[in-house]
Amino acid sequence: MTKLSKPFTRRICQLSLVLISALAIWHAPTAQAELPGKYRVADLKVIEKAFIAVADSVQPSVVAIRTFLVNDPNNIDARFPGISISQGSGFLVSDDGYIATNRHVLEEANHFKVTLHNGLQYSATLVESDPRNDLAVLKIEAEGLTPVVWAENKNIKVGQWTVAVGNPFGLANRVGRPSVTFGTVSSLGRNMTARLAKDRSIQYYGNLIETSSTINPGSSGGPLFNIDGKMIGIVTAIETSSGVSEGAGFAIPANENIHRVISTLKKGVLPRYGFMGIKLKNIVAKTVSSEVIKSRIYKGTEIESITTADGPAALAGLKPRDVIIEVNGQTVEDSDHLVRLVSFSTVGSKMAITYLRHNVKRKTTVTLGDRYKMLGVALP
Repeated sequence: MTKLSKPFTRRICQLSLVLISALAIWHAPTAQAELPGKYRVADLKVIEKAFIAVADSVQPSVVAIRTFLVNDPNNIDARFPGISISQGSGFLVSDDGYIATNRHVLEEANHFKVTLHNGLQYSATLVESDPRNDLAVLKIEAEGLTPVVWAENKNIKVGQWTVAVGNPFGLANRVGRPSVTFGTVSSLGRNMTARLAKDRSIQYYGNLIETSSTINPGSSGGPLFNIDGKMIGIVTAIETSSGVSEGAGFAIPANENIHRVISTLKKGVLPRYGFMGIKLKNIVAKTVSSEVIKSRIYKGTEIESITTADGPAALAGLKPRDVIIEVNGQTVEDSDHLVRLVSFSTVGSKMAITYLRHNVKRKTTVTLGDRYKMLGVALP
């Protein structure tokens, strides 16, 4: 579990307030001036049954992962599987044994053990891993499994219920039965790249879902569900000063881009990412006063520097202090948004860029390069 630092928050008080709020909303037409204490036990049991139902439905899709370092991965001693490296969580992406997790869960290991929710254990092989989005896919020889159901992430709202399921502290390592915790979507679009990435030019931790569901070491790689039991995220980090949950966890959004990345990894192929060769900084929305676009408010992101002299941006004529405001006709919200638009576009594709230079609107076309190749990254 990737860890950060943040002041302590009390989980019991937080969930109690959320529960009271939910009851107030549910009974709004008839409750009127009634105090929360007036609600019947039966009312609480209705909500409790909903929690139980979603917990029962999602647990079969979640696995516990243990990693080891062995001398010969092809000759494993069952009595001594090797030096224990780490433990984490994962989720089934198909019924024939493909499992997704965080890449950092598997680092420095060459042998992997997976425990299903019912306690069945398997040795797993690494299919492929992705350093950019901290994802990886394992394979076990099993069939008839229960994969997760992906949610429609366009509908996620702050305040929605969240259900985190995983293997905190390795509690599910031996007998399965993953842990289930409930919370809410605390915020959307968190950018933690500067705080989590070891190499910011390669790793990306942007657009994350912040959740109050309890997440602890060992939860990394596990799914984050909505109250319908559909996956909305992949747990990847916590904000903590103590090393354990303090009420702020972060999950990679399980959107179309991430679905495509996992599908590519499942095929044993390393995903490739678009590259422009620029360093960005956010700008405050401002009024542009030129005659061409007078009195209009623009969002966007400013080019702080050109990082690759012969890169796509330089070849397209872009320069430092240019403000990129549109890509293929789509408004650029901020620097993180542009990073996503570029990264998840096909290498070699052309992007129509609208930008401001000295308050004058200009246009150019950028042919995207391959991030790994242009940065000279040596990948396994």
